[in-house]
Amino acid sequence: MDSRILVKTEKLRKYYVVRSKILKRVIGYVKAVDGVDLEVKEGETLALVGESGSGKSTLGLVLAKLLKPTDGRYIFKGLDITWSLPKELRSKIRIVFQDPYSALNPRLKVRESVIEPLIVQGYSGKEAVEKAIEYLKLVGLNEEHLKVYPHMLSGGQRQRVVIARALITEPDFIVLDEPTSMLDVSTQAQILQLLKEIKIKRNLTYLFITHNLAVARFIADTIAVMFAGQIVEIGEKNNVFSKPLHPYTNSLISAYPPPDPEAIWKPEIPEESSIENTTNINGCRYADRCPYAKNICRREEPPLIEVIKGHKVKCHLYNLI
Repeated sequence: MDSRILVKTEKLRKYYVVRSKILKRVIGYVKAVDGVDLEVKEGETLALVGESGSGKSTLGLVLAKLLKPTDGRYIFKGLDITWSLPKELRSKIRIVFQDPYSALNPRLKVRESVIEPLIVQGYSGKEAVEKAIEYLKLVGLNEEHLKVYPHMLSGGQRQRVVIARALITEPDFIVLDEPTSMLDVSTQAQILQLLKEIKIKRNLTYLFITHNLAVARFIADTIAVMFAGQIVEIGEKNNVFSKPLHPYTNSLISAYPPPDPEAIWKPEIPEESSIENTTNINGCRYADRCPYAKNICRREEPPLIEVIKGHKVKCHLYNLI
């Protein structure tokens, strides 16, 4: 394996059982994550984009070791951590959630919330507080913020606290699950810039989950497009935005308004899909919504193939060329 690859998954799956209401028999599975192959290089920001219900957050929780996968492999720093995480690596994978208020205990002051990971690691109270002050300053806050409760902070300040808590254990890999979606636009810009700066300073690797293509384009090095539990396209961000290969990716980009207010915008609005349609499907998950679907698309699942160097797509349109 390439020594630069920090995170790698092989056929990673997370299924949820669907049972009948009366007899509680197993009648199917919701395939939230279904055979994901992913590689994230050290120092890279990979943005995971897709509509709600595509499995982005579930994949993030599996990679943050907060959910156990159903099947597949998860390799971190060359070690297989699919089913267990060695003690020495537990502080090296962290997560920042979407809602900073829910992520903080409202009954605890910021001081207790931020130093808790260090206390678990065996730091003394004094050492933990000193380090907490250091990391609060890193995210643009100060020592006075240790003394307040979460409800006394703005949304942006709370998210900075959550980021400081994630950073304080000096991780290598951080899962960011839509960390700016609940903030106003100006605060979003500040937090995104902060994350970029911290990544460079600390040589961090990010998995950035978002449904906002503008955010993904700003922060990412690589874009992975997820649909119905599968990665349908992945490549360098400029290639994905300038030449999307998968019909679903093209639909997502088309539906996003251009920054030029005078530009003519004719969005291709994706049809709404139901998660029930993804429980028992043999062919391409996107076939029923795809304008280019052929008979083979409904019979056989396409492989994820490299069409251009570093740019992969899961679509029979390219597999048949």
